[in-house]
Amino acid sequence: MDAILEDLQRGGYPRGRRDLARYLERHPDDMVARAVMRQLTADPEEVLGRQSHSYTVRPGDSYSALAARHLGDAGLFLILARYNGSENPSDLRVGETLRLPGPARSTRAEPTASADDGQPARRQLDRAPMPSRQTAAALALPDAPLPSFQSSGVGRDANASAASSEEGDSRAERLQDEGLALLADDRPEAALERFEAALAEQEGIEPAASRAPALRERLVDEYHERAILRYRNQQLDEAIALWDRVLAIDPTFEPARTYRARARELQRRVDQL
Repeated sequence: MDAILEDLQRGGYPRGRRDLARYLERHPDDMVARAVMRQLTADPEEVLGRQSHSYTVRPGDSYSALAARHLGDAGLFLILARYNGSENPSDLRVGETLRLPGPARSTRAEPTASADDGQPARRQLDRAPMPSRQTAAALALPDAPLPSFQSSGVGRDANASAASSEEGDSRAERLQDEGLALLADDRPEAALERFEAALAEQEGIEPAASRAPALRERLVDEYHERAILRYRNQQLDEAIALWDRVLAIDPTFEPARTYRARARELQRRVDQL
């Protein structure tokens, strides 16, 4: 997944989308990979909202940094770039005017023209980030807008808010029931996706709130152990794919990142023989 995201960040949409589709054929339950695919295929305005405000790019900006600051998740850089009609998220220039979703958050003055205008906002990009599991869970809901930056409710009447809350609770219960059914059907990764989607709709809903952490830990341990076994048997492609799944479930699991880097380096050396 890292290599696919790096390709997409540099504007390789056709190849990245093709490689991502192949990855999803092998790992159809990988909710983070599916969230990346939705960023490539969904209507950005349907996901991010039609209301927007203008923003002038400053030195140091990137689509991932702006996504982290304004959308709550750096891993939404792809759909933010598409929201702005960009075919290459790595090409962001100082002084360029972007659309950011939602109303302006402050009356801070826009920067005036400077000698840096037209220059790359960053000389070197950070590693392309994956969307968080919470974001992936939200993106798993068909036609659902992301909640992180939507209007806080100003201007909406109490009845509309109550109806929206009841609808979210109902959707959370449905997703939780689907997760329990998938768990009973021995599909733990798909079950985890549903539990996290339910929690994105209704924080603390039980039993999803107590099942999800244990299920996440179980999957990480299981996939990591399987990946190490394949690594020792020189089955490097399979080991790397398993560590990709581990990091999709828990991006903070450093052993998977370390071992995967070793496997990719070993794979590179083997290819050079």
